[in-house]
Amino acid sequence: MAIQSSQQDGEALKPQHVEIKAPILYITTLFQSTGASLIWPIATLYMHNVLHETMTMAGMVVMGLSIMMMIGSWVGGHLFDRWNPYKSILGAVALATAMLAALTFWHSWPVFAIFMLILGFADGIIYTLLNSYAATIQSIDSRKVFNLQYLFMNVGVVVGTAIVGFLFNHGVQFVFGGATIMYLIFSVMVFRYFNVKGLAAQATKDAAKAAKSNFRTPVLIYALLGLAFSLYMGYILWETVVATHMTDLGMTTQDYSFLWTINGIVIIVGQGLLDRIIEKLPFRLTVLGGTALFAVSFLFLMNAKTYPMFIFTFMILTIGEMFASPQMPAWIDHISDPNAKGRAQGFMTMAISLGRAVGPLYGGLMIDGGSYKALFASMFGIMMLFVVVTFILDRASRRRKRRLANQ
Repeated sequence: MAIQSSQQDGEALKPQHVEIKAPILYITTLFQSTGASLIWPIATLYMHNVLHETMTMAGMVVMGLSIMMMIGSWVGGHLFDRWNPYKSILGAVALATAMLAALTFWHSWPVFAIFMLILGFADGIIYTLLNSYAATIQSIDSRKVFNLQYLFMNVGVVVGTAIVGFLFNHGVQFVFGGATIMYLIFSVMVFRYFNVKGLAAQATKDAAKAAKSNFRTPVLIYALLGLAFSLYMGYILWETVVATHMTDLGMTTQDYSFLWTINGIVIIVGQGLLDRIIEKLPFRLTVLGGTALFAVSFLFLMNAKTYPMFIFTFMILTIGEMFASPQMPAWIDHISDPNAKGRAQGFMTMAISLGRAVGPLYGGLMIDGGSYKALFASMFGIMMLFVVVTFILDRASRRRKRRLANQ
């Protein structure tokens, strides 16, 4: 119940905080992640190798997909604050499931691209609403909530990427059919468990309080948004053009998808081991160090020709991801307006989506007009530029705080 109507000592009790049950959130995240992980590893590969579109065209479609996700993320945030969280996520999941079911039967060009763009919009709403539901949980430390959500998301990545290569070799319709089944289960869980009484009124009240905030946003936040942009611009290249690069070198779709299976397993095992260590380290070390390590993977990728070399390179990326990815939103949360945490995380999501939008088109243009080596070298430079800028601004911010403390 959102409000207790009984009285104690002659006074009505205050409204109680309402939230979704954490295990429900984790399990739904698992099914959604599994379904999504059946789609993104083969999207560029399918457009280029099966539908015979250019890498630039494939990059434009994936860019459009990310832009639609960015728009969906913005819409999802407004729906959560100003309408009804339950009806919003139920409608978004229904739309995504319908698009996957349609893709199972109709996946020629350009129908494939159109349905994927609509799916991207629906998924953008879903991601934002899942994070918004997670943000309502106060019975568990918020850092632990998001870490566990990140963990279950990667379990889904392991499951999805472990079977997508096998399904793709038997026909793309089996890939979309499998994703449809995952989203159907996701839909049932949303219908059954996400209608939390009192949540809509609570979200509206919190949004009104945030709107009155006069907090001055630190410049460091904008640098972190740029850092997130560059990291996910690089990450989407691993999800898109690297698949084509590996098949051009004679490796199979299953070889590529197995990389993501290894990635998920390492994160699942490693994240638990690193959690206690990471919590004791400053954000500048985990986020900037992890992003720099992520960038270094592109230097190794320039000369990767054999499958063991791709595995080694991907392990460097994975270790960097484990340090940077979960800590980046935590750093944003740490320095953002305490009355507008959701708005700051919304900007973070948009920066990530923008990186994922620009990456495929940039990669396609670089490959069609240059080479894979030029692409990978430029990505190392872009990421390290944002690492250096963020380091300088963070150092200046800490010096400013020390001066104020000594006055």
